[in-house]
Amino acid sequence: MTGNKLLKAPLNIAKTHPSIPIIFGLLITFSLFSPFFLTGGNMQAIMSANAVILIAAVGQTMVLLTGGIDLSVSTVVSAGAVVAGTVMLVTQSVFLGFIAAVAVGLTFGMINGLLIGYGGLNPFITTMGTGLVARGIAFWQSQGIAVKGTPESLVDFGFSSILGIPSVAFVSIVIAIVCSIFVTQTTWGRKVILFGSNRDSARYAGIKTRLIEMSVYLVSGLLAGIAGFISIANLGNAIPGVGDTILLIIIGGVVLGGTSMFGGEGSITRTILGVGILAILTNGLNLIGIPFYDQLIIQGILIFVGNGLATKLSEKSDLAM
Repeated sequence: MTGNKLLKAPLNIAKTHPSIPIIFGLLITFSLFSPFFLTGGNMQAIMSANAVILIAAVGQTMVLLTGGIDLSVSTVVSAGAVVAGTVMLVTQSVFLGFIAAVAVGLTFGMINGLLIGYGGLNPFITTMGTGLVARGIAFWQSQGIAVKGTPESLVDFGFSSILGIPSVAFVSIVIAIVCSIFVTQTTWGRKVILFGSNRDSARYAGIKTRLIEMSVYLVSGLLAGIAGFISIANLGNAIPGVGDTILLIIIGGVVLGGTSMFGGEGSITRTILGVGILAILTNGLNLIGIPFYDQLIIQGILIFVGNGLATKLSEKSDLAM
């Protein structure tokens, strides 16, 4: 009996978190092709390079759990970085720079939340529009060039480590854990899941659905602003186009982890794993010399697989109910 339980445990984990065996498979495969892949320096490089993506993906997860989508998240990262960089250039205050990035994120999150939650506008079109505004602000404020003059203390933090983990990655992991606790252990989190599963049921249960919908966009904006600030620590300067290429990676990581785009199914833990898959895949393919366009094909196939797994898991959950 004990042997059967030990055998069933990993099988159950694989069923609920199919990303885990994929990660192990990638680690083994790339370690066979490159002696540099499993080195401590390379693992730290992977974590540092994807810290911003993970923070923004956590916010995107909460939006997708309600059945919505936030296309503005990547450009809000850029706007938050540029505004924070500008404030720090003038004041040389890391604290004020952080507050500025948070303010930018909350502003766009509030606008999205009000327009979608209370205005009833389409999330896709609304966040596409606010995303363009955020991108315009980033390039207008910076004149299209990197904002330099980052305080040395923030740069030093970006190159430091905590418990052997790069500081920026450590921050992203802490944020992901805290948000995961909020989603799984609080009344708010349960309301978000119920809202995404069945809006009518949530409404009949007395949940303020408009407020819940607005709140997830507010959180997504907040985390995007923080991600923009972290990008400065990671890169040393505020780059106006820092978020231009990461939107599909953010959404892809969330979906690949097993969060359904139809709402009600998914978790922050799955997102961490999904982002991890794309991070490991990109790094490994670069190390073994796979061309960029071939990498896109492989990433696309993996995202299809992740979406399919999320759909299957959702169907099983419905049958169980």
